[in-house]
Amino acid sequence: MFKIRKAKDSDIPEVMKINLETLPENYWYGFYKNLLDNWGEAFLVAEKEGVLVGYAMSRIEEQSDPVLLGLAKDEVSVWRRVISTIKGDLRKVGHLVSIAVRAPYRRIGIGTALLRETISVVDKFYNAESLYLEVRVTNYPAISLYEKFGFRKARIVKGYYSDGEDAYVMVLRLKPTQA
Repeated sequence: MFKIRKAKDSDIPEVMKINLETLPENYWYGFYKNLLDNWGEAFLVAEKEGVLVGYAMSRIEEQSDPVLLGLAKDEVSVWRRVISTIKGDLRKVGHLVSIAVRAPYRRIGIGTALLRETISVVDKFYNAESLYLEVRVTNYPAISLYEKFGFRKARIVKGYYSDGEDAYVMVLRLKPTQA
């Protein structure tokens, strides 16, 4: 069995190791600390037999982009986004920054449990309207997992990753759309 819990300051070094082991995108200590200090409810770790084996970290943003709010598909013009921002139409949106599980612990439900709890916290604790994430267009297992939870591909960001690979922005609408 494994358990999902909120991260603590003392977990950050091990989370950093998991990130280095599993993902080509890496962050500095202060980045993790900022997420934990500001959005600690949405910084989760997975433990199995007392060992950290995975994590999911998110933040809450104020957004007006209809795509990130899960209200529109495909590209929305830059002008529409600028106008929404100027009008002050900012809403709470969750951003799943990173999620990872150590290789020996994959395929036993840990990633699913981390994602499920992230969605719940972003929805219920932070009352966000949607949750979005970026994923490599070639990361088929992750894309499949996100789609099982209802995430939809909303846009492609060309050259998003440092190696030049494109990313899908995937969005899950958490609140009903208002008429």
